[in-house]
This record gives sequence, structure tokens and C-alpha cells, in this order.
Amino acid sequence: MNSNLPYIEVNQEQITQELDMWFKKEECEALARQTGFIQRSSSKLTGSSFFNLLTVGTLSEPTISYEGLCDQLEEANPAMTITPQGLCHRINSNGSVEFLKAGLERTLTEITSQPKSVIHSDWLASFQRVLLQDSTQIQVHEKLASQFRGSGGNASAASVKIDYCYDVKSETIENITLRQGVDSDQGFANDLAGRIQKDDLVIRDLGYFCLDFFAKEVSVGAWFLSRLAYQANVYTGSDKNDLPISLISYINRFGKNKKNMDFPVFLGKKQRIPVRLIIYRLPKSTYRKRQKSAIKTAKRKGRKTSLAYLKFLKYTFYVTNVPATEWPTKAVGTIYRLRWQVELTFKNWKSLFQIDVLKGTRVQRIQSLIYGRLIVILVVQHMLAMMLQSTINEPREISHYKAIQWLKRGNRLANAFNIAHFGALFLHMLSKLKRILKQKRTLRTTRELIEQKVGYLESFADGPPYASS
Repeated sequence: MNSNLPYIEVNQEQITQELDMWFKKEECEALARQTGFIQRSSSKLTGSSFFNLLTVGTLSEPTISYEGLCDQLEEANPAMTITPQGLCHRINSNGSVEFLKAGLERTLTEITSQPKSVIHSDWLASFQRVLLQDSTQIQVHEKLASQFRGSGGNASAASVKIDYCYDVKSETIENITLRQGVDSDQGFANDLAGRIQKDDLVIRDLGYFCLDFFAKEVSVGAWFLSRLAYQANVYTGSDKNDLPISLISYINRFGKNKKNMDFPVFLGKKQRIPVRLIIYRLPKSTYRKRQKSAIKTAKRKGRKTSLAYLKFLKYTFYVTNVPATEWPTKAVGTIYRLRWQVELTFKNWKSLFQIDVLKGTRVQRIQSLIYGRLIVILVVQHMLAMMLQSTINEPREISHYKAIQWLKRGNRLANAFNIAHFGALFLHMLSKLKRILKQKRTLRTTRELIEQKVGYLESFADGPPYASS
């Protein structure tokens, strides 16, 4: 592992220069032609005006009509006249999708060019990247079920799934992919395999539990941390003829009365991947809540909960190939709490950017709107990561809600997009810092728990880990 990664600092001048390098109007026009969105020099609709319309133009009114969008275009440029029917044709085109998708890819490239911050923790210092991956679903009109099939049942007949991979160590987005709601995370788990690098650490939830992916990580010198799937077979030896163990019986025999357990085991009937199995005996109040929740969920689905599964819920099980010399037993559960940051990210996407409010029954419109909304989200996340670095010594912390509302107020963010000038907006925001700060929480954040090396069961004093509750 590489343990000599420096903490990277970026001064305000560098920040403003970097922000103002992003997506100049001439670059936007070139991309519109390159992707086929603009095909004639006589086109009344420019690439930059359409780009701004489908990003910040729908931010304050996500269900805006074509008439409303035309009104916005004319407000920004009175000489630009286009009918609602004409705009409908442009939005519902493959060119629109390719243009906005390319814009998202360009945004990802620009905002990942400079790492913004690094967690100061011995527990994470050895890893090149710490990747968190998860997905969120967005319901769309049922007429789109043929292109974006949903999960069915109690879920929507049509939905879009956004797969999101984020490097928490450098505050940068590794990848974003759109897929059907019906696609399982486990079936998509190996998508990351081709992008994994030596000394990467990948933390994902049970939906992505995939033995082949774990084996791939081991082969390239990467690392993983995951909860253990209930149905996964665990072996004490590498012999292919060995039988899987009963976890509860194994705990009763070798871990009786222990709160923290750490066993060397193997995963997979074929793979036999050597891992550490870390087990925490949960407080009674915590596992009772888990059991009640499991019984309630099973009942809603018309099933019964087995006694074996209820016993399984008395513990939290993790598997990792990170050696004990890097992570003591107590560290593993605390580090896994990082995964909750992705859940908070999705919550902000929906509550502050309304990415889940999509109007339309044409697949191109939905894709264009999602790509446009994601571009805005990434730019704002990038600015807030920079802001965090500039306020690291402040007695209060940044409120994402206040910051995003401040950016949206008075069309500040929209104006920055229109003139492609984000550096001035960042400096203005920094000058009004007090308006976007809030009192620091009395409970320690996950980062603070990791930096202070607080053990998993000790961390329950700061509230139970969301991922295990």
C-alpha cells in the first residue's frame, strides 16, 4: 500500500482559475456540433443556450412546460425565437441526449482534475482512493416502461436507476451511469472491475455483494470492505471439498461472550477468497429493532422470517481483505459508516435539486433532463468541496441546504452558467460565508470518528450506524 499520499491544498486564486476553465461558451458550441445537436450554422438555438436551459433553466421549476422553457430562452436572448413545438422536437432527439451526456462526461473530467481534500486518518492513509458505490431510483411515467422497466410489484412500472461511484478521500466523483430500475446492483457489480486500480479501497452495500468482483480486486492489489450477505457460504479452509460453516454455531464455539470477533476465513465455493470475517455483537436495543424491522418487511411481502435469520441479526458481519496490521478489529465497522455519505448525497439530490421530479413521456427528454440536473449537482458539489477546504478551521460547519438555497436565490447559479464565470460566484459565496454556516453537530461525524479512531461499538454513543440499523 502507498502511505505517502500528501494532503493537497488549493488556494483561492487556484480555485477561481480552475472554476473559470470549466465549459466556456465556445467549447459548449463545439461540443454541440461534435455530438450532432447543432447541424446547421443557421440554427436559431445555440448549444450554450440549450445547455443552460436543460441545466439551471429547470432547477427552480422542474415540471416547467415547453412554453415556459421558450419564455426562458427569450428572456435570456430576445433575438432567439423558437416555438414550443420546435423546442419539443429538439429536446426529444438523440442529439440532445448525446450533447447533455457529453456535457456530463466533460464536467466529470474537469471537476476530478484536482483533488480537493483528504481525510486525515491513519486508517485510510494507505489507500490511493476510497470508493463508495451505490444507486438510487427515480420513478418515471409508466409509458416509459419499455425503455426504463421498473421493479414491478409495489414499485413503479417504470424507473431510472442512477449508479454513483464517489471517491470520498479526494471529494471527487469516479463514475455515474444511468440504467433501468429493474437492473440489480449485484448484476452491475462487475462494471467497476475494469476501473479498479492498485491500492484502491471499495466500500459497497449488500446489493453489490459479488464474489467475482472481490476476486478481481485481490488480483490487482486492491481492497474491499463489505457486509456479509446472509446466504454467502463461509469456509474455514481453502480446500474445495470443505463444507461451509454455520456462523452462529461458530460464534458460540469460538466467540462466546466476546463483543468483537475477528476470524480468518474463505469466501465462495469456487473462489475461496481469503478474508477477515469481523463480527460485532450488537446491543440488545439495536438488534431488537433490526429483528422487528425484518419481521415487518417479511410480513408485507407475504413471507415468514426464519429463526436462523433472526439470530443472524444479533450481529453485524463484515468481510475485508485489509490486514489487521492496517485495521484493528474495532476499526472495520466505523470505517464502513462512510457508506452512509452516499445515502445523504442521494437525499440532497432529491430534496434540494429535485432530480426525481421529471415530467415527460419521451425517453430522450427524461435522459436529457437527468443529465442536465446531474451537471448542476456536480458543479455545486465541486464548489462546496472547495468551500469546505476554505472553512476547515471555522468553528461552525457548512450547511448544504443553506449553501444551495443561497446559490439558487437571485439566479446566482443560473447567471454563473449563462456567463460561464464560476470563480466570481465562489468568491462572492466565500464573502457571505456566515450565511451558509450552521452550528456544528454535537454528535461526531463519521469522518471525526475515523480520524479519532473510535471503535465501532464505542461509536454507538454517537448514534447507531445507519448502515447497520
